[in-house]
This record gives sequence, C-alpha cells and structure tokens, in this order.
Amino acid sequence: MTVISGTGVRGPRRTPVVAEALSYVGGTLGIVGLILFAVRSWDDFTVLTRLVISGFAAGAFGVGGLAISDDSHRPAIRLREFLWVVATGCVGVFASVIGAEWLDAGEDPRRVLVVAVGVALASGLMWWWRSGVAQEITGLGAVLVATAAAAQELWGTGVAGTTVWFLGGAVVWLAVTAPVPVPWLTGSLGAIGAIVGALYAADEWTGPGLIGAVLTAAALLWIVLLVEAPGEGPIRLAFSIIGIAGLVQSVPPAIVYFADQAGVNTGLVVVICGVLLAYGGYSDLAIGGAATTAIGAVTILAGAAITGAESPGFATIFGTVLAALLVLGGTTPGHVLVSAAGLAGLVAFVPWGVVHFFPGEDRVPLVVFIVGVLITGSGLLLRRLARRRA
Repeated sequence: MTVISGTGVRGPRRTPVVAEALSYVGGTLGIVGLILFAVRSWDDFTVLTRLVISGFAAGAFGVGGLAISDDSHRPAIRLREFLWVVATGCVGVFASVIGAEWLDAGEDPRRVLVVAVGVALASGLMWWWRSGVAQEITGLGAVLVATAAAAQELWGTGVAGTTVWFLGGAVVWLAVTAPVPVPWLTGSLGAIGAIVGALYAADEWTGPGLIGAVLTAAALLWIVLLVEAPGEGPIRLAFSIIGIAGLVQSVPPAIVYFADQAGVNTGLVVVICGVLLAYGGYSDLAIGGAATTAIGAVTILAGAAITGAESPGFATIFGTVLAALLVLGGTTPGHVLVSAAGLAGLVAFVPWGVVHFFPGEDRVPLVVFIVGVLITGSGLLLRRLARRRA
C-alpha cells in the first residue's frame, strides 16, 4: 500500500527494514549468547547436550536463511548470508564437540582441522544452494585453514605453510584466468592465503619462507600491471592493497634475517620490489601513480644501501648508478619526487663511495666539494623541473 504525504509518495519500505534490523540483532545475540554459554558452562553438560544445543542453533539459523532463499532483493540476500554465517559458526561448535569426543581432536592442529572441515562443508552446501559472497569467504577460508591444519598434523609447519602458499597461488591463477564468481573476492582470498602461507612456513624455514613472502607480494603487484580479466578494476585494486601490505609484513624481517650474511641478495630483492612499484606508478595502473613511484624510488635506494652490509664497494657503485637513473626518470611530468629521491641518493652514495675508495684524511675536502656540487646541481635541476610543470 502506497502512503501519500505532504512531501511526496513513499512505498511500504519501513517494515522490511525493521524486520531486517531485528533479524541482525537477533542473530548477533544468538551467536554471542552461545559463545558466552559455552565459555562459562560448557564443561558442565554432557556430550549429547552440547550437540543438541549447537545443532539446534545451527538448524534454527540455517532454516531462517532457507526461508528467504528464494527472495532476490538485496536486503533479503544480505540477511540470508548473515543468518547462514551465524549457522556456520554454530556448525563449527558442533564439529568441535564431535572432534573432541570421538576424533581425538582435543588439541591443535587436529581440533582446528575438524572445525575447519565442518565450516567448509556447511559453507559449501549453502553456497551450492544459493551462491553468496559471505559463504564464499567462509568456505574458501575454511578450506585454506583445513589444508594448513592437515599438513601440519602430518608433516609440520614448513610443509603446512608451503601447501597453503601453493593453494592460494592456484586460487589467484583461477581468479585471473577463469570465469569464477566474484573474481576480485576469490583472488583476494587466494592472495591473502599465499602470503600468509609463506609467512607461516617461515616459522620453520625462515629464509625460504621470507623470500617466498616477498616474491609473492611483489608478484601480486606485477599482476596488477598485467591482468586482463572481467571486472579487472576491483581485482587490481585488491591485489595492489594486498601486495603492498605483504611487502610491509615480509620485507623488514627478510632484511633483518639476511642482511648480515647475504646483504647483496637481500638488497637486490628489495631493489626488485622497488622497481615493480615504480613501474606500476609510471604505468598509471597502481593506486596514486606519483606516490607509488616515489615509494618505489625510496625502496630502490634502500635496497642498494642494504647491499652495503655485505659489500660496501658494490653498494656505493650500485647505489650511485641507480640514483642517477632515478634523477633521469623523474624528469617525466608528474614524477618530480622520483628526481628528488635520486638526488638524495647521489648525496648519500657518492660521498660514501669517496670515503670507501679513497681512505685517509685528505678525502674530507673532496667529500665536502662533491656534496656541495651535488646540492647545487640538485637545486638547479629541481628549479628547472618546477618551471617545466608551471
């Protein structure tokens, strides 16, 4: 029934919104209540009582979502996915009871395996009945967790992390090459799984795991430049965010681990990451092209400096060459910060090289002279670039 007011015509939308809100509140209270009940009184009940409570909760929320599964309106779809996520959580509790009682899964990682398998099966069934974003997240996430738990139970942390890394990479490949549902979401879950898997493997195999995490994050940024898939805009954005976050998580520990004994290799890996960032900015495919190229330039110079932990002579020559290339690269309109970074690199690497290759007290005037020339040249170059942009 249409309601006519002094400000216009309104449809009967208020009741569905209230019903949706009440369902959200009820579902949240239900799962929170079950968790609090389990924490405080779970051990006081028999196994059968625990199964009945968790099973009834899972069935109630599952049937609630099933009751509106034929409604194609967005509010109904959101509500159905929410109710089924709550039901999936209850299935996880149900599975944990079965695992602890009959599958000898009282301790990690077997307990995690049993719960993850239960969640994956429930999510898969619900997604098969009515595909939904929330069910894809819980289902694929549970598959990754179950794979890691099973591999750790059989072979240990290193193999578990490597297995998840391979599986995550396969999901990324499917997301960018095959017509999968919601490509950006599928690819994001795979990308996160690949980086987390490599970092997890680093707990046992520190060196290879950290290198794998760095290269995986860098590969995601490289895919951003190459991907050609339906809806490529969202997947590029997702991979850019995940790739940068992966570099932030993996590069610092890799530098700390490798710098003392493999400074050159570590520095070269960092330089490669910086080159990928800079190339993404120049190609206008990354988020904020000018900012990305500037971050890439700084990363390149940092990588060159890291090589000095093992070979100062190589670092000074390598860093000087890279800094000069950055100065030239920054002459491109819109990337003046790259030239600024390159000039700063010259001011750092050239005196360092003089100190390294010309030892003795007589080098001090030479260093002062070179720094002065570089600073003067920097000012003139930046002034010219500024005038070109004006």
